[in-house]
Amino acid sequence: MLFKLQINWQARVVLVLLLMLVVSGCGAAANGTGGASPGQSSVSPAAGESAQPTAEANAAGSTENRTFKHAMGETVVPPNPQKVVVLDNGALDNILALGVKPVGAPSIISVDDGFATYLTGTDGITNIGTVEQPSLETIASLKPDVIIGIKDTQEAIYEQLSQIAPTVFTEVGGAQWEANLAVHAAIVGKEAEGKKLIEQFDAKIADLHAKLGDSLNTTEVSLLRPRKDRVSVYLKPSFTGGVVERADIKRPAVQSGDDDFNFNATEEQIADLDGDVIILFGRESEQEYFEQKIKSNPLWNTLKGVQNDRVYVASWEVWLSGHGIQAVNIMIDDLAKFLVKA
Repeated sequence: MLFKLQINWQARVVLVLLLMLVVSGCGAAANGTGGASPGQSSVSPAAGESAQPTAEANAAGSTENRTFKHAMGETVVPPNPQKVVVLDNGALDNILALGVKPVGAPSIISVDDGFATYLTGTDGITNIGTVEQPSLETIASLKPDVIIGIKDTQEAIYEQLSQIAPTVFTEVGGAQWEANLAVHAAIVGKEAEGKKLIEQFDAKIADLHAKLGDSLNTTEVSLLRPRKDRVSVYLKPSFTGGVVERADIKRPAVQSGDDDFNFNATEEQIADLDGDVIILFGRESEQEYFEQKIKSNPLWNTLKGVQNDRVYVASWEVWLSGHGIQAVNIMIDDLAKFLVKA
């Protein structure tokens, strides 16, 4: 069975090679806008993407500083940093998958929740707060070699973080999970490992397609997040919708838009929630509206997925907030369980 590869790692590398790696000048600050100094390679982003790795940067990474052009400017990163602080779950997921244990990472929502439960190997990592409110004091106490964050969440504290350690920001989190994995791999000098992770992911998709057979072309999947006063339907530009799109899984026509990451529906739009398979990934604390206003509505029982008993509940930590390579692999495993009929 043929399957679609939406992002090709080698193609990205070739594109980025056209833009980067200038070695010149002398002396550079940990964060700045000047050229790279001797013993320091310059790594720039491809158009529309955050800082990207290159084969040359990897080869030089064991001995040379590198300048990453990223969402907030340029940052000089030391070779093979040993003390890495990450500011979101996607970076934590990816860095662990690359074989590096960060010294600090955040909880998704509450410090009391700890790290995402689907992740292993988090023992000994210092909790630095939450994705929305990381503690600068705790981060500084860890004396990191590099800090990895995301602009759309932590832009306001970028300058303060940069005073603590070299800081690299991607533009967004989950929506660009695959490009972010490439950035994270480059920062910690693990490009080969990152490439291997994507190859394994593509093989998992191929296996899913083989198991689905002809149903791949006929089964439409509805992606729903129950919320406190509505249901959010996730579309292609979102992390959740993007992974399903990457897996070449079909969506209902009303859910095939790409102009926003979701749209909201209430009990008056229950028909928009339909699909041959319905996947729910809402947080436990936000189920009341769905239970009282959606599931209790007679229209809910008219949906194909409900009538065929193909409504499934998936982990919100993975499907909503995972944002990393380990999460997307679990999502493909879930799709195999939900879509492949016994």
